[in-house]
Amino acid sequence: MNVFDHRERIAHRQQSALDHISNWVELYYDLVFVAAILLFSRTLEHLHLTSASGWIILVFIACWWAWLTTTVCANRYRMSGPAHYGLLLAQMVIIVLMAMEAQQSITGDSARLSFEYGLLLLIVATMFFRAERHSLTDRSFARFRFLLNAGIGAVFLAAAALGQTARLTVDLVAFAALVISSLATIHQVDAFTDEDEKHISERMAAFTLIVCGESFVGVALTISGKTIDQVDLFSLIFEFVLVFSIFTGYFVDVPRSRIFHRRFGGWTTGHLLVQMGIGGTAVGVARLIDAQSAAHLPDSEILKLTIPLILIFCGLGVIDLCARHDRRRTLVALRLATALAFAVVGVLAWLIPWIHLQEALPLFTVVAVAQAILISNVIERSSELDSDSGDLPLTSA
Repeated sequence: MNVFDHRERIAHRQQSALDHISNWVELYYDLVFVAAILLFSRTLEHLHLTSASGWIILVFIACWWAWLTTTVCANRYRMSGPAHYGLLLAQMVIIVLMAMEAQQSITGDSARLSFEYGLLLLIVATMFFRAERHSLTDRSFARFRFLLNAGIGAVFLAAAALGQTARLTVDLVAFAALVISSLATIHQVDAFTDEDEKHISERMAAFTLIVCGESFVGVALTISGKTIDQVDLFSLIFEFVLVFSIFTGYFVDVPRSRIFHRRFGGWTTGHLLVQMGIGGTAVGVARLIDAQSAAHLPDSEILKLTIPLILIFCGLGVIDLCARHDRRRTLVALRLATALAFAVVGVLAWLIPWIHLQEALPLFTVVAVAQAILISNVIERSSELDSDSGDLPLTSA
C-alpha cells in the first residue's frame, strides 16, 4: 500500500466518523427545537385572543424556518466538525430563549425577540459563508443565501431599536422577503443526489416523529397531577390514536418516496402544515382537559380542534403531490377526503347543540383510524403490483 492510499483511507475513516457524529448531533438539535415547540404549545393553551395565538404561531414558523434552512445547508454541503457544532449550539440557545420570551412579547415589548432572531439569521448566514468557502459545488447558491440571511438578520437587529408597531411591520416584511426569496431561488441548486435525498427525507421524518411524540407528551403532562375523569380519558385516548394513525399514514409512505426537485418548496411547506397541525391538536385536547367540563367549553373550541386536523391531512396531500411515485394521485385524494371528513364532523358538531367536543372526539378518532387503514392498504397493494411487474421505475415529472 502506498502513502497516498494510506492517507486516503485515513481521511475516509475520519469523514465517516464525523458523519456518524453529525447524525447524533442532528438528533439532539431536533430535540431542542421540539422542546421549544412544547413551550409554544403551553403558551397557546392559555391564550384566548386570536391575534395573540397568531403571533405565537408566527414566531414558531420563524423558528421552524431557521431549522429548515440549517438542515438544507448541512445536507447540501455536508457540514460537520467543531465549528459547525458550535454554530448549532448557539442556535439551540437562541431558539429556547425565543420560545421562553414569546409569551412575554404578546403583552410586552418584542425588541429582544427581534434581536434574537437577527442573531439566529446571522448564524445561518455564517453556515452558508463557510459552505461557500469550502464547497466545490453550488457556491453561488451558498453565496446568495449568505448575503440574504446576513442582510435580513441585520434588518431584524436594527428593528429591535424601533417602536413596537414599526418593529412588527419591519420584521414581518423582512421575514416575508426572506422566505419568498429563498423559495424563488431553490431551483438554482443542483438536483439532489440519491444520498442527499435520502438524508433530507430522513431528517424531516425524524423531526415529524419527534413532534408526534411531543404532542402526546404535552397532553399527558396536562393530565398529570389531577384526578382523571371520563373527559380526560377520552382526550388521552383520542390523542394517542390520532398520533398513531398519523404516524402510520406518514411513515408507511413519505420517507421512502422520492421528491420532485422543483417541488421541494411545496414538500417542505406540506411538512410545516403537518407539524403545525399535530401541535395544534395537542393544544386543542389540552384545553379540553383543562376545562372542568366539555359542555362548558364554547362551541368554537370544536372548530379550533377541527382546523389543525384539516391542516394535517391537507399537508400530507401536498407532500404526496410533490412525491415521485405512481400512486400519488390516489394518496392525495385520500388525504383530502380525510380532511373533508374532519371538516364535516367538526361543522356538524359545532352546529348541533347537543354535540360537544367530548362527543366529537370519538367521531374524529374513527376518521383518523379509517384513513390510516386505507392508506396502508393502498401502499400494500401498490407494493405488490411493483413486485409483480419487476419494480418498474418511478415516474418522472
